[in-house]
Amino acid sequence: MFKAFWEKVRPSLSVWLNANKTGCIAIGRGFAWFGKQCARFGRWCASLWKEHLQAPVLKALQLHWIPALLLVIVSAALLLYAFAWPDANPVIAYAGYFISAYTLAVVCFRMPKIIKGMKKVLYSHAYSEKFLTDKKLRTEFFLYFGCGFSIVYAIFKFTAGMYYRSVWIGAVAVYYIIVSLMRFGLIKRYRYNLQYEDEREQRLFGLKSYRFCGILMFVLNVAVTGLVIQLIWHGETYQYPGFLIYAFAAYSFYCIGMAVRNMAKHRKLDTPILAAAKMLSFACALMSILATQTAMLTQFGDGQEMFARIMNAVTGSVVCLLIFGLALWMVRRANKEMRKMGE
Repeated sequence: MFKAFWEKVRPSLSVWLNANKTGCIAIGRGFAWFGKQCARFGRWCASLWKEHLQAPVLKALQLHWIPALLLVIVSAALLLYAFAWPDANPVIAYAGYFISAYTLAVVCFRMPKIIKGMKKVLYSHAYSEKFLTDKKLRTEFFLYFGCGFSIVYAIFKFTAGMYYRSVWIGAVAVYYIIVSLMRFGLIKRYRYNLQYEDEREQRLFGLKSYRFCGILMFVLNVAVTGLVIQLIWHGETYQYPGFLIYAFAAYSFYCIGMAVRNMAKHRKLDTPILAAAKMLSFACALMSILATQTAMLTQFGDGQEMFARIMNAVTGSVVCLLIFGLALWMVRRANKEMRKMGE
C-alpha cells in the first residue's frame, strides 16, 4: 500500500522540487547552519561547565552530614511555615522553596553514599543480613505483611462503614476484603507449594495458582467498578486532612513505581506465585493512584464538581480496563505455560 502511494506521489513531488530547487537548497543550508550553531553552543556549555562551574558546584553539593542534616531541618521548617501559615511572608516562602531545592540536590548527591553506608550497617548484623540474602524469607515476609495490612485496613473500613452507615466506606471495605482473601490464598498456596520436591510439580502448581489469582482479579475488578460508579454518580471521594494528602500522594507514586519494577523483575514467571503477588500489588497501586486523584480534586478543585466527575470517570475507566486486561493476561499466560508443560 505504501509503495503504491509513493508511486502516485513521486512524480508530483519531483516536479515541485525541480520548480523550487533554489528554495529547497536555501532551507537545507539554513538547517545545516542551525545544526552547526547548536553544536558550537553545546561545546561552549561543556567547556564552561568543565573549566568554571564543575568544581564549585560539586563543592557546594559535597556537604558534611552534620550541615546536610541541619539543612534538611531548616528547609522542612521553612516549607511547613510556607504551607501551613495562612499569611506567610512571600520572601520567606520563596527562600524556603530555594533552600528546599538545594537541600534536595544535596540529598540526591549524597544518596549513593547513604545507601552504601546503610547496606554496610545492615550486612554487619546477622538478622538483617539473613533477611537481605534469603530470598525465601523475604518472599514470606512481604506476603504476610501485605496480607496483614490488608486485613487490618479491611476491618477498620468495615467497622467505620457499619458505624456511619456509609455505602461508600462499605464498598471500600469489600474491596480490601477481596484483596485480603487473595493475598491469604497466595500465602497458603505458596506454603503448600514448598511441599513439592519435584521442580515440575512445583512450577505446575505455581502456574495454577497464578491462573487462580488472575480469575480472582475479575472479581476484584467488579469491586473496583462499584467504587468508580459511586465516584461518578454519587460524588463520593477520598479525603485526607492537612499535609496527610501529600504523604498519601508520595506513597501512591512510590507504590506504582515499585509495582512496575517488580512486575518487570518477575516477567519471566520464574516463581509464578510471587509474580501473581506482584500483579496484585500493581492492581492495588492503580487503585491508590485513583484515590490520590479524587483526594487532590476534592481539596484543590475549587468546587468544580463536574470537572472532578469527568476526571474520575476517565481515570476510573482506565483503572478498570487495566485490571481487567491484567486478569485476562494472567489467565491466558498461565494456560499457555501449562500447555507448554503438556497439561
